[in-house]
Amino acid sequence: MKKVYRYLFRAIALLLILVVIGLVVIKIGYGGGRNYPDVGSYNAEGMKKPEKLIKLDYPPGNIAVAKNGHVYFNYHPLIRPNRFSAATVFEWADGKVNPFPSMEIQKEFQGSFGMTVDNQNRLWLIEPATFDFKHTRIWAFDLATRKKVHFYEFPEGVAQYAEEIRVTGDGKYVLLPNPGIFRFTSSKLLVYSVENHNVRVAIDGDASVQPENWLMRTTDGKPYRLIWGLLNFAVGIDGIEISEDQNWVYLASMTHSRLYRVPLSAVLNSDLTASDVANQIEDLGRKPMSDGITVDKSGNVIITDVEHGGLMAFDMKSRTASTLFRSKDILWADGVATGPDSSLYLTDSAIPAYVGEFAAPPDRSVLLKHRPYFIYRLKH
Repeated sequence: MKKVYRYLFRAIALLLILVVIGLVVIKIGYGGGRNYPDVGSYNAEGMKKPEKLIKLDYPPGNIAVAKNGHVYFNYHPLIRPNRFSAATVFEWADGKVNPFPSMEIQKEFQGSFGMTVDNQNRLWLIEPATFDFKHTRIWAFDLATRKKVHFYEFPEGVAQYAEEIRVTGDGKYVLLPNPGIFRFTSSKLLVYSVENHNVRVAIDGDASVQPENWLMRTTDGKPYRLIWGLLNFAVGIDGIEISEDQNWVYLASMTHSRLYRVPLSAVLNSDLTASDVANQIEDLGRKPMSDGITVDKSGNVIITDVEHGGLMAFDMKSRTASTLFRSKDILWADGVATGPDSSLYLTDSAIPAYVGEFAAPPDRSVLLKHRPYFIYRLKH
């Protein structure tokens, strides 16, 4: 019996050693990161001040603005809002917030991330499968009739982590950035054909869409890490936008120091391989640690500055980014959209207020403790 206990003790000791070694490997490989230099400015006199436009009980996720000025947004899917809210997708019009497209359809949503309004006046939503669902889904609703005009459920494992969505000017193709799982998997840019439901990988694992080894920090300087510091919050391609002239796709990976662009024609060309498309990617210059991006009426790329709670404008002529505003009140500058009058709309998803060590959905009491949450508007 003593010999059995001796072998059992050795086996447990060996297992513990292997666990420790595994944790050390994860910490070294995925839990490090360097502090990112500040590429903006704290010049308060040169900054504009946003207004708190929409006050909410739960944190908003993404945002889109129609040509008539109506604002569309959702509750952030990380909080699993359908646990305590009958509606999760909304329209703001004439100063009032209402479920969109109706209260009845809300129960069919599994949790939308990105959204956009296309040139055909349709609101598109992307619902990634992540680890919680079998299929990623996209929806489109005609804004005039509020009717569903497109729905597609991707095969299992396809576009599993796609969190953002953009539609080409002709409405025929949908671009989906798929950042994968931190630095464990390859980031991709996918193209979906609205007409025949084909999906192809336009960019796959290129350095421009992968996360770099930076350590993202909150607005008060604390590092974003999960699992008690073992895992660095590193995310690949997330922010994308199509230029107004339909010539370019802008690429802004979250924890990446550079803004890129690639010809839209190359992205849509099914005869090109992912390597062929990657060879046409152009480095534009330095950007902040970012989430959402948009293009303003002057053609500048507007980028969220997550670490400083603000927005930056990337001038395409000088190829430099300048600060539009910063606010300590904004915990996570998330989605951004341009309105018809050139105003910029920004959601503060306030992720640091409620995200836990394992990014599990927070208790409602935690969310209510930090309310209210806001959508901001900046006259631009």
